[in-house]
Amino acid sequence: MINVTFDRPQPTVYHGGDIVSGRINMTIPGNADKIREIHLIVTGDVGYTTTRTTRMQNGQTERITDHHNIRIFEQKVTIGQGMSSGHNEAGGRINNRATFEPGQYVHPFSVRLPDSLPPTVHPTDYPFVRYELQLFIEKKWYNQDGQCRYPLRVYPRVNLLQKINSQCAVKFDTKRNDIKIRGIIQRAGLIPGEQTNLSLEIYNPNHVTIKRIDVCLIQRYEIEQCRRRLELIRFAVPELVNKNDTHIEASCPITVPIGISPTYNFKNKNGSTSVHVNLHYDIKLEVKVKGIFSDFDLQVPIIIGTDSAENPKFGNATKVPSLLADLNAIDMLELEARDDATLE
Repeated sequence: MINVTFDRPQPTVYHGGDIVSGRINMTIPGNADKIREIHLIVTGDVGYTTTRTTRMQNGQTERITDHHNIRIFEQKVTIGQGMSSGHNEAGGRINNRATFEPGQYVHPFSVRLPDSLPPTVHPTDYPFVRYELQLFIEKKWYNQDGQCRYPLRVYPRVNLLQKINSQCAVKFDTKRNDIKIRGIIQRAGLIPGEQTNLSLEIYNPNHVTIKRIDVCLIQRYEIEQCRRRLELIRFAVPELVNKNDTHIEASCPITVPIGISPTYNFKNKNGSTSVHVNLHYDIKLEVKVKGIFSDFDLQVPIIIGTDSAENPKFGNATKVPSLLADLNAIDMLELEARDDATLE
C-alpha cells in the first residue's frame, strides 16, 4: 500500500513560487523485490479542442474534433532507492539494491512551483488547465507498473498594487429604453473574501416599470480559441423590485467568493508550440423591464487579485479557515461552465 500525505490540508491552493511538500508512505506486506524505482512527478498541462471539416469518400463532409494537450511544467524526482524503513525518514541506499524488504517506508518530498503559471481552470474536462502530483511505481518487466494521481490547485500571485487603477472606483453608465443608469463600484480591484459596494442611480422619466435588476459575478476564460463563462454569484438588488419612479437610488454589497482564481493572462511559446490562457471577470447587471424585448444588460470589468495593500498575505490559503469548503464548491461550480461565443 502506498499513499501521499501533503503538509497542507487538502484541498488547498498553491501559488506560483510555493513549495508542494509532504511524505510518501509505503507499507510492504511481503517480499516486494518487484519494485525497481518510484518516481514523483509534478505536472502542469493545458488542454483545448479544435474542430475541422473533412470530406469523406462518399462526398459528404464530417466535422472532427481534435484534442490538444500541452505540457507547460514538469518536475520529476526519482526516490526509489532513497527510501528508508522502520518509520525513519529518507536515508542512504537500501543494501545497494532496487528491492524493498517487508516493512514501512517514509520519504519526504518538496517541489517548488515556477513563479509564472496560469491558474487551474476546469480541470475535469476540455478546455482545462490542470496540475497533478503523480506517483509512478516502476516494477520489473513482468509486472504491471502502478500509478497514483493527486490533483493540485495552482494560482499565480497577483498583487493589486501592481495593477493600474485597481484601487480606483469604477464608474459606468448606459441608456436603454428611456432608462438611464449610472453606477459606481467602490473599487476596481478585489481579492477573494472581500466585499465592495455597488451604487446605482436610475433616471426613468417615462415611468417604465423595472421588474428587477440582477447582479452577477461572471468568470470568463479563453484557452486558445475555446471560450467559456461561469456564473459565480447572482442576486437581485433588494430595493429595485417593480419600481417605476422617475428617479431611483439604490446600493448593495457584493462579496467576492473565496477560492476563485485571480485575473491572469498567460502566454507561453516553446519552439513550435505555443499556448494562451486568459482569465478575467466582470460584474454583469441584468435589467428586467416590463414589456416585450425590453430587457437589457451591461458588463463592468473588475480585477481579482491574491494580494492587496490591506491584505498582503491574503493569498496564503492556509490562513483561510473556510477555504476547504469553498474549494469543493468551486469544483462543483466549474462543471456548469458554458460556451462563451462572444466576450463583451
